[in-house]
Amino acid sequence: MKHVLPVMIVAAAIALAGCGSQPAKPAPAGSTSKATSAAPQVMSFGQERQGEHGTITVSKPTSFDLPADPARPKDLTRGAKFDIKIVNSTKTALNADAFAFSATVGSATAGLITDEKNRIGTKLQADILPSKDGQLTMALALPAKPSEVTVKIVFAKAKPLYWTGNI
Repeated sequence: MKHVLPVMIVAAAIALAGCGSQPAKPAPAGSTSKATSAAPQVMSFGQERQGEHGTITVSKPTSFDLPADPARPKDLTRGAKFDIKIVNSTKTALNADAFAFSATVGSATAGLITDEKNRIGTKLQADILPSKDGQLTMALALPAKPSEVTVKIVFAKAKPLYWTGNI
C-alpha cells in the first residue's frame, strides 16, 4: 500500500499532462509565421545582435587614455573605448546618416571623446554597402568609481538598441 499512492500520483500527473493541450494546427499554405520571442533590445557588451538589416556588435570596453581637456569635469578621470561593428546583410546600402550613437553613465549623458585623427567619434565615416561592414570606435570619459554604462544605437526609425554593463 505504501508504494501504490506514489505510483497513482505519478500516473495521474502523466495523464493530466497529456490532456493539457491540443495538437498544433499547421499554418495555412502560403502563410508566414513570426517567432514567438522577440529579439532582445538590451544586450551586454561583447554581445552580438542580429536584426532585419544585419548584425551589430558593441565590444567589451577597453582602457583608453583620456586626452588633455581643461573643459572636462575633474571627476571624469578614466577612459573607456568600444569598437562597434555593423554588418549589412541586405541587398541595399545602409545610409551612415541613418545611424545615431550615444551613451550614458549612470543616468547622465556620457562625456564622449572625439578624435578624428584616431577615428574615434559618434558617426560612421561612410555608408555600409551590401555584404560589407562598417566600424566605429566610441570613447567615453568615466568617473573614478565603477559605473553603469549604456551605449545606445538607433537605425532610422527602428527601436533603439542598448548595450550595457558596469565599468
